Amino acid sequence: MLTTERHQLILEEINLRETVSLQELINLTNSSTSTIRRDLSQLEERGMLKRVHGGATQITKRHEERNMTDKESRHQDEKREIARLAVSQISDGDTIYLDAGTTTLEMIPFITQQDIIVVTNGLTHVRPLLEKGISVYMTGGEVKATTFANIGVNAVKSLERYRFDKAFIGMNGIDLNYGLTTPDPYESEMKEKAIHLASQVYVLLDHSKFNEVSFAEVTYDKSIEILTSQKAIETLNNLNQFKEKYNINGGLK
Repeated sequence: MLTTERHQLILEEINLRETVSLQELINLTNSSTSTIRRDLSQLEERGMLKRVHGGATQITKRHEERNMTDKESRHQDEKREIARLAVSQISDGDTIYLDAGTTTLEMIPFITQQDIIVVTNGLTHVRPLLEKGISVYMTGGEVKATTFANIGVNAVKSLERYRFDKAFIGMNGIDLNYGLTTPDPYESEMKEKAIHLASQVYVLLDHSKFNEVSFAEVTYDKSIEILTSQKAIETLNNLNQFKEKYNINGGLK
């Protein structure tokens, strides 16, 4: 196989799956380990992918964000695992904030708790919540086309009247040096406000969000708990460093 053909196959696979292991690329191209390592180095030098331990991953610009359809197709099993864990934190009678996003959306089918109230800025969340007979409040603000999230000054202002027992927050990246980040400063403001108004805060992150940095920092003024997956626990090389800095809960018990 020609080098250009291998490169094309590698990029197509990474674009499809976001992160691919070295062994998977070896099998895909029927090439040697040294050949694939060289290919990955060349493609990384050209800014077309990012090498990670044991493979490679897509490069995304810090201000860019995938649309909901694209997000929903990625890491589905992980998101469901994290969603189950998140729902287990809810108690009967809780008032909760459910952030817009695909992982928080996965929580809804698992909710069985009684007499809860949900406030959300996620348009996609409203109907499935109502169909389960859950009392729902929607924030105001501008609707963001890519994520179907309500954002902006009016969205933040509409949150100020509420207080939450628990907030479940999605995030695009978590990094040891740069903390929690998201591509959109307006979404960052919504997350910060919800965190401030909640007694307990859970941030939901699959393995692909670790060691990633987006454009806008999300600051917080209280203790937060990171809910993640078995895959993250098993594959993160610097997991212990994250555990030193964050309260991390995840993995099969």
